[in-house]
Amino acid sequence: MEGSLYVSVAGQRHLERQLEVIAHNMANVNTAGYRAEMVDFKSLVSKTPEDNVYYPQIAKLYPALEQGPQMRTDNPLDVAIDGDAWFGINTPEGMALTRDGRFTINQFGELLSTEGYPVLDAGGAPIQLDPNGPAPEIMGDGRILSGGRQVGNLGVFVTPVENFKSRFTNSSFLTEVAPVPVAAGNNVKINQGFIEGSNVNAMNELAHLITISRTFESVTNMIGKVDDTLARSVRELGSG
Repeated sequence: MEGSLYVSVAGQRHLERQLEVIAHNMANVNTAGYRAEMVDFKSLVSKTPEDNVYYPQIAKLYPALEQGPQMRTDNPLDVAIDGDAWFGINTPEGMALTRDGRFTINQFGELLSTEGYPVLDAGGAPIQLDPNGPAPEIMGDGRILSGGRQVGNLGVFVTPVENFKSRFTNSSFLTEVAPVPVAAGNNVKINQGFIEGSNVNAMNELAHLITISRTFESVTNMIGKVDDTLARSVRELGSG
């Protein structure tokens, strides 16, 4: 009976974590480049030989891979990826991957993310442009042109979803293994003058929220019943 109580409490804790994830997703339904977070669960068997009880645990959080809608801005420094790949940005914790292509150029000609991190080329180096030159033309294969002359290339990177380690900013992730650069052009294309919106499906998240809330309430009721049963058993044994 105590085993069922422990399992219920563990389940309740992880349902609460799911609610936090859904709340974060809903808060970023309009955030450019945001990828919804998903919760991966696993169960561990109790190590007590006579107690084959399964305790749910969160194994990992990972991003949903569905592409968000692309919105036209006609800003030459706005770019969106069409396909399964990511931009790379240089952060104090190493390369992070992002789908948020709202870039800027500072006074030194550095191409930066919205958070101010250097955007990387295919070789993993920061991209340097002429701050006083004409607006860059970014081709579908990642080449950056200025006045018809190539002045750099915009890197795109891939990695399996299981390599994602943690969220760095709202729209970027750190990985456990270094991402691999890929050549844009066929399955992956870069669209200049567009930004990618959030891939959060608000209706699905709302449905999940209702389901988890009801499950949380059911588990809470079950904990109360188990607690009452234990209390009654103690009273009966004590009076026997």
